[in-house]
Amino acid sequence: MRFDTRRRRSMMVLPVALVLSAGVVACGSDDDDDGGKRETVSFTVTGNEKEITAKAPGTVKGGVVDLELKNDGKLPVDGQLIRVDGDQTAEDVEKIIEGAGEGKPIPPWLHAAGGPPTAVPGATSSATQELAPGNYYFFGEPDTEGEDEGPAPAAVKFEVEANGDGELPKTDATITARDYSFEASGLKAGKNEVEIDNAGKELHHVIAFPLLPGKTLDDAKKVLASEEEPSGPPPFDEKAITGTAVQEGGEKQVLDLDLKKGKNVLVCFISDRKGGPPHVAKGMISETNVE
Repeated sequence: MRFDTRRRRSMMVLPVALVLSAGVVACGSDDDDDGGKRETVSFTVTGNEKEITAKAPGTVKGGVVDLELKNDGKLPVDGQLIRVDGDQTAEDVEKIIEGAGEGKPIPPWLHAAGGPPTAVPGATSSATQELAPGNYYFFGEPDTEGEDEGPAPAAVKFEVEANGDGELPKTDATITARDYSFEASGLKAGKNEVEIDNAGKELHHVIAFPLLPGKTLDDAKKVLASEEEPSGPPPFDEKAITGTAVQEGGEKQVLDLDLKKGKNVLVCFISDRKGGPPHVAKGMISETNVE
């Protein structure tokens, strides 16, 4: 579940309702780059244009794990993990996320815990990251491509037990988010295994907008960093937009991003934990080249 409008396609905050679904799927293990084992934590989403549901493991071992989002439904779905400090419900989290989309504060009991990227119907997306012990919700948010109507996101609760072992795999491509800028290197066209490093203190995510030929960063800023309603066609390829889940400051994850060749604009639409304008309004929008 995104803290913004999903990919800012409509440039307006959309109301979000959550459907809490129960279910258990198995956890496996994979070899990591150092010859050890990592747990595989699988989330499955099913449904259609009217309703989606999600399944998640009841309990998992913490530490560095491989996350999988399997989409057995008919719409693309984003993944987001939220860790809570108490016994808050999915509806409690929903209210905070809705308020955050309007620039309201985010309480300290809510932790943005990353998650797998968008999975298109019939496909599986993946990420590798560390999970701290605690109570979590997995949110699967359907991508309705800017439509105001669509199925509500699905939410399911699970628990992460004591920390395990493991290290993040090494990658050639990296995107580093700071307060309030991006640095990127090694990005290639097509599927990339990218390390996403939130080196700032605030919550961040990365949304990549591939620019159309002849369009510039300034053209993108007029649409993405403006308070006014956009007019005319966007300066980027809407079908090739991709992005990550929201992470806390100091957190890293490695995930597969499917990037389009050429100039891409990296944007963060999250607000500070204390509230206020989205980070794009503070200059967190930059251009990078995908080779």
